[in-house]
Amino acid sequence: MSIKGDWSDHDNKRYIGKLDRQSVSRTEGYEVEYFIDHYLETHGFAINNANRDVATKVLEDYPGRAPIQRGDLTKFMEKHIVPKK
Repeated sequence: MSIKGDWSDHDNKRYIGKLDRQSVSRTEGYEVEYFIDHYLETHGFAINNANRDVATKVLEDYPGRAPIQRGDLTKFMEKHIVPKK
């Protein structure tokens, strides 16, 4: 999957936050923008800036520390995210 929409012209510049330079998995080095688009797509949400903004806000509240497991981050988001479909 590639990053879609307005983020396609960016090199991880739209998301700036506490997870910006951290991995979301011990074995994979996802960029945060890729993770957000992947999460939205696999959970049936539209990949658009409104949903990306919601996901970004949820990521800022994640209490974990690096290295962050992608599965743990996904579970956290599933409990806290309700983007517009």
